[in-house]
Amino acid sequence: VYLIDGSNFSRCFSGRHSVGSPDALEAEFLDWLDEVARLESLSASCFRVIFDGGFRAVRSLANPSINVYFSEHEPADDFLLERSYFMTMEGVRCVIISNDRGIREKAASEKIMSMPCDAFYRLCESELKKRAR
Repeated sequence: VYLIDGSNFSRCFSGRHSVGSPDALEAEFLDWLDEVARLESLSASCFRVIFDGGFRAVRSLANPSINVYFSEHEPADDFLLERSYFMTMEGVRCVIISNDRGIREKAASEKIMSMPCDAFYRLCESELKKRAR
């Protein structure tokens, strides 16, 4: 399971794709993730995207391997860490995807894997290029 800091990832996504409103960037990021989730090499993975703030319509495509959550009044960082702790205790392999060094350090102290958004993006883009060949 990939636990993705959606607000964090979509902000860094803006430099690679069209520039627009935060809502447009979130939607574009989720469209990209939909394409990634359909890759054979990641077909066994699940993606849980956590956005800061309250509910808003960000997704028009349905993909059962992508779940979108909103942190509401709780910081998304706490939501990510809490989910990762729970999954780890249940024996589920998970990876936190965030550029927030504090989250990654807290995860590392609990032996939970994490990676920066750029590293995850490069990994996925590499797989997308392989498929295009």
